[in-house]
Amino acid sequence: MQLADRLGYKTVWFTEHHFLPRFSYSSAPEVLLGYLAAKTKNIRLGHGIVLLPFRINHPLRVAERGAVLDIVSNGRLEFGGGRAICESEISAFGVDPDETRIEWEESLRMLPEMWTRENFSWKSDVITIPERSVVPKPVQKPHPPMWVACTQPATIEFAGDHGLGVLGFGIGPGQSNDYVRNYRERIKRAKPIGKAVNNRFALWVTALCADSDDEAIRIQAPNVKTYLDHARSLFASWIDGKPPQTHAWHMEYFETLYRQMEKVNIEEVLKVGLGAACIGSPDTCARVLQRLEDAGVDEVLLFMQAFTTPHDAIMRSIELFANQVKPRVRPNRVRA
Repeated sequence: MQLADRLGYKTVWFTEHHFLPRFSYSSAPEVLLGYLAAKTKNIRLGHGIVLLPFRINHPLRVAERGAVLDIVSNGRLEFGGGRAICESEISAFGVDPDETRIEWEESLRMLPEMWTRENFSWKSDVITIPERSVVPKPVQKPHPPMWVACTQPATIEFAGDHGLGVLGFGIGPGQSNDYVRNYRERIKRAKPIGKAVNNRFALWVTALCADSDDEAIRIQAPNVKTYLDHARSLFASWIDGKPPQTHAWHMEYFETLYRQMEKVNIEEVLKVGLGAACIGSPDTCARVLQRLEDAGVDEVLLFMQAFTTPHDAIMRSIELFANQVKPRVRPNRVRA
């Protein structure tokens, strides 16, 4: 992270997951982000996605932790919320999977109120909070930028309708054009959940830049395959049964993706640039990022540290993206 900070990367994101050995060890990202706030100067700190079901993270604690992170980083916090889609996480905390959507949305509505009002109270069909002074308050005014995790069109539409930034996961280059276009149209008419509109579309991609395409694919292709295997395993207990209605879309999406990957060689998929991947030489990676730039994507989340990716390869990739890839990508619009 210190290298990325020195090289001018804009943001680093740390997600939250629980009980997923090998897939993710980021169970307390707020602790790690507090440490990174002291070790970096300029890079913004993405706290996302934070799992927002109440039994996992009570809204009051989410607001308090977010405000403290914004203070210790001197106003560098970016906040992203999600509802949890993994059965092992949901069941361990005693969360009703059919309640995750409504609790996620309720938390998103409460957070800006807790960050801006001197005294806060809330009463709804979902939760009741007596009047309290939620302190401290964030450095950024009116509050840190808010994002939501999006894997399906309906959530992207929700983000646009409510003035929230998109953290897009599992979206291929062929889909991004339509998704971005729809998002921009809807956010023009947004009724913001927060006190400000965050009109940004970010896209997560598996990534690694090396001196040649062959080297990058040799290093990262096995990790991409392992990632897909583990992503499918998140829903293993639901595959043969009936998934909750609120999670049926994710089940179908990952099963379809997994079946497609079984039919083709993962190395060949990466070579032709299909799917959400930016893996190859500086020229190849620049072409991928240029396509996303032309599609209207504002920010790209480069997922380089996957399973057994060697540390030196990651450090080299960070340098190549900053020094050789980014200068080749031509901005084609003015960003807000």
